Amino acid sequence: MSMSPQNPNTLHSLGGAIERLRSRWGWFVAYGALCLIFGVAALILAAVSTLAVVFFVALMLILAGGVEIMIGVNSRDWPSRFLWLISGLFYLVFGAFALARPEVAAAVLTAVVGFGFLFAGLVRIWLGARLPAGPKAFIVLAGVVTTLLGGMILAGWPGNTMVILGTLFGVDMVFHGASWIGLGLKLRH
Repeated sequence: MSMSPQNPNTLHSLGGAIERLRSRWGWFVAYGALCLIFGVAALILAAVSTLAVVFFVALMLILAGGVEIMIGVNSRDWPSRFLWLISGLFYLVFGAFALARPEVAAAVLTAVVGFGFLFAGLVRIWLGARLPAGPKAFIVLAGVVTTLLGGMILAGWPGNTMVILGTLFGVDMVFHGASWIGLGLKLRH
């Protein structure tokens, strides 16, 4: 199938998109390698990357708070204005607190992640148990792993506070980088 500008089906097909990206495979591999390097660095420097995650979350809270306050100021009726302003103030206060006390914010975020994994795992187990035999085992297994991970995080809390978020971020970056490298190498062939 040739790629000509006159053939709109080729221009907007998945195969056409892959063909156009094929010559840029090196960029995908380079981006993946960079993510992989950052992921390994985050795993090696888990405490530092935990603080980086906390600072990022704090800045996002402050940004969201500022936007909600602006929305509240521009609201036309008092109940909406009041709720937007209060919501924005809470975001600002929590973001400022996270910046001022990153270790405490890391502990809170670690507990939230632990409870989130625990709850998500239990839900996956429950949903997986209701499925037919085929996909049931994988979903229940994923639920068990997620539940165990949440339980391990909570069992080590608060002593593991300064490594959990950074470790999770590092693992995510390693897999993210590896997937981009894989895509780039696949495009090459």
